[in-house]
Amino acid sequence: MKKITKILAPLVVTALLGGLLSACSSSSSSSEGANTSSTDPVTLKVMLFGDKPVDMDKVLTEFGNLSKDTLTTTLDLEFNPASDHKQKTKLKLAAGEAVDLMFDAPWMNLNQNISQGFYQELDKYFNNDEYPGLKKAFSQEFLDANKVNGHLYAIPITNMYYDSEVIYIRKDLREKYGLAPIQSYDDLKAYLDKVKENEPEMIPFALMGDRGFFKMFGNEEPQTQVRSEPYAIAGTGTTFNLILSEDGKKVLGASTLGDPEEEFAKYPAPFNSSDYFYGNNDTKVEWNKYVQKDVLNEKDPGALFASGKSAANEGTINGFASMRDKLKTAVPDAELEFFVYNSKIRNMEKGSIGTEYKAWNYLVIPATSKNADRTMKFLDWLFGDQENHDLFELGIEGTHWTKSGDTEYKSTEQTKNYAFPGYELTWNPTMSRISGDNSEDAMKLITYQTQDDTYYKLPLAGFVFNTESVKTEIAKLQPKAATIDPILKSGLDSNWRQSAADLNEELRNLGLEKVREELVKQAQMFLDQNES
Repeated sequence: MKKITKILAPLVVTALLGGLLSACSSSSSSSEGANTSSTDPVTLKVMLFGDKPVDMDKVLTEFGNLSKDTLTTTLDLEFNPASDHKQKTKLKLAAGEAVDLMFDAPWMNLNQNISQGFYQELDKYFNNDEYPGLKKAFSQEFLDANKVNGHLYAIPITNMYYDSEVIYIRKDLREKYGLAPIQSYDDLKAYLDKVKENEPEMIPFALMGDRGFFKMFGNEEPQTQVRSEPYAIAGTGTTFNLILSEDGKKVLGASTLGDPEEEFAKYPAPFNSSDYFYGNNDTKVEWNKYVQKDVLNEKDPGALFASGKSAANEGTINGFASMRDKLKTAVPDAELEFFVYNSKIRNMEKGSIGTEYKAWNYLVIPATSKNADRTMKFLDWLFGDQENHDLFELGIEGTHWTKSGDTEYKSTEQTKNYAFPGYELTWNPTMSRISGDNSEDAMKLITYQTQDDTYYKLPLAGFVFNTESVKTEIAKLQPKAATIDPILKSGLDSNWRQSAADLNEELRNLGLEKVREELVKQAQMFLDQNES
């Protein structure tokens, strides 16, 4: 099994605007003197999200036994519901509460929080012989690709550059209905129709409000002249489509949901129609009949599927083995299979996945922490030894998992008691094991995700939007724009075009145009500075 052991292509992020994030540097230096001695016992406050694993305390006890002579460190882990984590961390930072290590991401508050000086600068801890574990696990190229304005404020957590989206389905039900393996949206629709017709007590397709149909029904063409969902520029308060000239040297403009059709008409085809970006909302409305009625309040659609209460669930391929184990536990006769809805990924075509060679998930140390050195020493311990890393990512060897060769692992009857979200703390290209319990088809797709030629470099790779000059407008736009997002993602508004136009008009009164203008200006400046 080939694993990523190097960055696919060096990507150095150049300075975007002078003076950006100076507040971050000052907040970092101000906390250094307050760090505890490296030998004093310390308790680190760590904020993650999701369900706390049943055996988390057993793993923490083992951690204490392994590290007592070197770290004298205790972890206070707080697991927030996924739907609450974004807001809860934002409130804690604004209130100045001390947190030592926290999960954040571009799809949460990362970019805004960095620009507001909430996170400490972490450059000195990497490529540093005093932190050999970090030096080994994080190559300089990997770190450079994840810097902001030339500095590292967030530690990238990923085991590969993409986790392909799939629809989990019940193979046993598909065969019960006499259907062939699902290879298209039409096939999937036929399967869901059969479930709806024959299993009245079952939800055909369990989704979650803030994710909805996610990337289903989307454009599959490589984004060589545009940055839009799913690769939109983060941190702008609402999602813009940033459109470039054919040679990629000029920003032609930025469109967004609800803009008048005549504004889209200014751009070259196929970007000259709003339907290119948003027309799939019609399909989501059509497919909403398969979704549970209370989708906006749903917290865990995966649990509905795993317990046999739904016949399909949207997820990613790296969760296949875990989902199969959960399903078999609850419904012993059930069989799991998956459908890759992006046809280019399904056919494993080369150059089909866009990337900036960045992570999607990150760890940060808030400026309020007085234990930055000790926190980084813990991470150095975690990434400095395969046994240490395996403990947190997989649990206790022989209890929660067993080795399978040098790079894989096998589950046990106790695996379900330690379902740790490695994508929040431990995932790493050189250290994370792959489940040997995956099906042959799942392993093929996972292998495809590790291949260099699977990816292409996105335009404006390395560009980070500086929110400082429009932070007031973004603070007004973000909560208002967020109200329509889950509704559209779940296909709940058949009159979505009018709703989008109404929202767009309201956002314009809150500063949308100022943010749009600033985004275009900064993106053009980035292109000019990096023109080869």
